[in-house]
Amino acid sequence: MHDFSWLVVLLPPLSMGPVLPGVVFLACLGLVQKLFAPDLDVDRIVGDSLGWLALATLLFVAGWILSNYLRDSRDPTKHYWQSMPDQGLVELERHTLISAISLWANDFDPDCSSLMLWKNDKLVRVQSSGVSQWILAMTTAGHWLVLKEEFPGDFFYRRVGQMPAPQKQMQPRQQLAIAFAPGTQLALGRRFDGAPLPMTQTSYWMSADEIKRLAQIAHHWMFFPPDRYAVVNADDAGWVRRLADKALASAGPLPAQPDVMADCPPT
Repeated sequence: MHDFSWLVVLLPPLSMGPVLPGVVFLACLGLVQKLFAPDLDVDRIVGDSLGWLALATLLFVAGWILSNYLRDSRDPTKHYWQSMPDQGLVELERHTLISAISLWANDFDPDCSSLMLWKNDKLVRVQSSGVSQWILAMTTAGHWLVLKEEFPGDFFYRRVGQMPAPQKQMQPRQQLAIAFAPGTQLALGRRFDGAPLPMTQTSYWMSADEIKRLAQIAHHWMFFPPDRYAVVNADDAGWVRRLADKALASAGPLPAQPDVMADCPPT
């Protein structure tokens, strides 16, 4: 899906490009006629402007094709998948963790209802349970670090999901390395090392608003420097602290969980 494709480059400009400039031009003339000049002769203007409209359409299509070509031929993410995996090139960001708190979410996304997992040296697609474990960890640098682990299984439409068995949950350690595709924001994976991390297990299930806010400030998807993947900015640290306190205050003893989830590969 990351290979360069002339079909992707040419199809949108050639299929929609010849139409869009004319539609925009007519829409603008109609708007001017309606708001400012009721007597405007739209037909005459269109007839006198056919040559300029044809030139503008040609330049628009050519510019769109050039933009797509530059985007797809120079995109660092596409470049990585085309050439770098076989070379084993990654960029590492390391963190030393002090302590952590475990929270839970049950947030099923119909547009992303499956997970890609490695099984027997093959990448396979499995059903997502919608259940995810969120780790709020404190680093030696004084930052909150947010990690997420999703679990496969059957989804149930209910407020509180089914936690996986303890041995299948994320087991962080004090040393964490996150691998990125060079020059991109694409996180390829993470690896824990060192002594087990002191972690407080809670049975707190976040609300939909809390899940949305935490996913946003954790920078797991779209972010730009100086934001960093999984690292919470100082402006949002207070909100994370309040969420952690709420989880600690409301969490009772963890209920026994039957082993109902499918196997989850180690991190």
